[in-house]
Amino acid sequence: MRSTPTTRRSSARAIVALLGTLVLAWSALASAAWPVVVVDDLGREVRLSAPPERIVTLVPSHTETVCALGACDRLVGRDTFSNHPDDVLALPDLGSAFAPDLEALVALRPDLVLVDEFSGAADAIVPLGIPVYAGTPQRLDEIFELIDALALLLGTPNEAALLNGRLRGQLDAVAALVAGRERPSVFYEIDPSPYTVGPDGFIGSLITLAGGANVVGAELGEFPLVDPEFVVASDPQVIVLADAPYGVTVEQVAARPGWAGIAAVRDGRVVPLTQAESDVLSRAGPRVGDAVLLLARILHPEAF
Repeated sequence: MRSTPTTRRSSARAIVALLGTLVLAWSALASAAWPVVVVDDLGREVRLSAPPERIVTLVPSHTETVCALGACDRLVGRDTFSNHPDDVLALPDLGSAFAPDLEALVALRPDLVLVDEFSGAADAIVPLGIPVYAGTPQRLDEIFELIDALALLLGTPNEAALLNGRLRGQLDAVAALVAGRERPSVFYEIDPSPYTVGPDGFIGSLITLAGGANVVGAELGEFPLVDPEFVVASDPQVIVLADAPYGVTVEQVAARPGWAGIAAVRDGRVVPLTQAESDVLSRAGPRVGDAVLLLARILHPEAF
C-alpha cells in the first residue's frame, strides 16, 4: 500500500516516541547505577552519589588513568609530577602528595580526590568533607583492578573495558616477540642505595614479559633495598638505571667497589633512562604497554 503524508507523519511520531522511551529507559538505568561504593587500599569505603565532575589527582599514574578513561576534561588540579598527557600541564599545580597545598585544593571545589595510600594525604583531606580514593597498584594485575575501580567511580565502564583489553594485547604482543630468546639477567636500579624491584612487583613483571630474568628473588619483596655486594655477586648482564635522570651516571656505577667486574659494566650494557623513559616505567597505569616495549628494546635490541 502506498504511504500517505498522514501515515508517514504517524510513523515518524511513533519513532520519536520510541526513541524518547529508550532515552528515558537508558537514563533510568544510568541513574540506578548511583550511588557507587568502592573500597580503596586503606580499606575505606568511597561513596559517590553522582559521577564526579571536578577531580583532583595527586598521583601521576592516576592522572594518566583518568585521561585514558576519557575524563581528562573533569580534572581541575594535579600534583607537581603529573606531566602526561600534555594537557594536564595547564592545570593548577598543588604540590606533592606528601605536602599538598590544601588551601588551593579546597578552593578548586573537587568532588573527588585521588591519592596514594602511603603519603598520608587521605588523612589530611578526608576531614575536609571531600571524597578521597587512596590506592596505587604495586603488582601488574592491580593496574587492571585500579582502572576498573576508577571507572566505577567515574562512570566509564566501557572505556575501562577497552583500555584493559588494549593493554593486555600490548603486553601479550611484546611477550610473543621475545618468546624463545635467551633471557639476559637484569638489575633494575631505582636509586643508588640501591633500591630495586622484585619479580612480583609491576616493574618486575614487565621485565619478565620483556624477556629478562630479574636477579632479585621474590623472597626479597616487590621493591627491596639490597646490599651492593648482592649486585656484584649476581653479576647481571644488563643494568637499567631508572635513577639516571636524578644524576646517576654509567661512570659512577662503574666506579662503585667491585662493580667494574659486573658483566653489564664490562659489556657496556648499563642503560641510563631519560626522564620520560623513567616516568613510563615507574607509573603503574595506562602506559604499561609502552613500558614493556621499552624494556624489550633494551633487553633484546636485535628483535626490533
